[in-house]
Amino acid sequence: MTGRQWQPPRLRLFEAAHRRATWLELLYDLVFVVAVAELAAVYAAGSLLVFAGLFVPVWWAWAGYVFYANRFDTDDVSHRLLALPQILAVATMAASAGDIEHRSGLFAVSYAVARLLLVVAYVRAGRHVPEARPLTTRYAIGFSIAIAVWLASLAVDPPQRYALWAVAVVIDLATPLFTRGHQGRLPPQTEHLPERFGLFVVIVLGEVVAAVVLGLKGHDVTPGVLLVALAGVAIAMGFWWLYFGHLDESVVLRTRLAGQVWVYSHLPLSLGLVAFGVGIEHAITHPSGTSASVGVPAALVLAMLGVQHLCSRDRRAGAIRLLAAALALAASLLPVAAALPVLLLLAAAQVTYDVLRPLPERDPSPERDPSPERDPSPERDPSPERDPSPERDPAPEEAA
Repeated sequence: MTGRQWQPPRLRLFEAAHRRATWLELLYDLVFVVAVAELAAVYAAGSLLVFAGLFVPVWWAWAGYVFYANRFDTDDVSHRLLALPQILAVATMAASAGDIEHRSGLFAVSYAVARLLLVVAYVRAGRHVPEARPLTTRYAIGFSIAIAVWLASLAVDPPQRYALWAVAVVIDLATPLFTRGHQGRLPPQTEHLPERFGLFVVIVLGEVVAAVVLGLKGHDVTPGVLLVALAGVAIAMGFWWLYFGHLDESVVLRTRLAGQVWVYSHLPLSLGLVAFGVGIEHAITHPSGTSASVGVPAALVLAMLGVQHLCSRDRRAGAIRLLAAALALAASLLPVAAALPVLLLLAAAQVTYDVLRPLPERDPSPERDPSPERDPSPERDPSPERDPSPERDPAPEEAA
């Protein structure tokens, strides 16, 4: 094999070349299309808590690979040999989610395998990239502890098993929060990370369209039903506009709270979008019911969009999104026939506002991290591929 076919991991953060998602990353996303669809089916069956509980590790498995690839992806043979088995593990998670009562053990093992492969990748990266070793070592230790708890859950039956899952997820989520100083020396690449998160938003928005199609397939298409379906898709298009009209790449380098809040906000945002799609399907099949199944998820989505605006210091737009979220929550008390026009009006009004208002000025200098752990790393090799400037801002405490 040539060197191009088999390469050790290298630090990709300070390369001058513009990065886009690789074909392998897009393949990785494809399996999450299936996983999200299976989770949506769980929610459609009436298991809200199960849906939310399973959505977190599924999203976390996706986010873990994204952050590793952001720093170390070489797309060579060795990287693919670690990534492709993760795809198989996530596919097994998706196959287990629909019958979690009888397949909880398979779900736990599949998730543990996906995370174990990620740990192996981080250990390998630490071996070949010495300046990343403090970060990769801590990630490997924290994620390994979580894996051990997931596997230990096999020794007990539900619901005790689910309690151990919750502990393991907390460990997983908390691990990046204890590596702040080391993340500051290896900030994420700003052009690649927002693109990857945007692609996952596209995946969950697609679930809204799929839910509408499923609803129409199982119901007589009357004018009223068709209006409900079209309103649901139109509101989802409004969400798309509001999100991608505000894709601030600089926010991932902001410190103190903004960068990490932006990252973590994608979890409830994605969950809300999937739940909104299921709510529209429910509204199609039960048009005379209440609108909580669409109003509450819409409020969650708008609230997270508002939080993301605040992370970018666009306070006016953030306040408008949060006000719209409160109105959407109030609309959930109305019948479906009244709530959907309100939600559509809220989305349209915000899109109109975004189109007509002048573009906000971005602050080119993100907040500084005053942490004493900040190290300018004077021994870093000032090669053309890396930026030795000590003014580069630390990274957010991301979902790795």
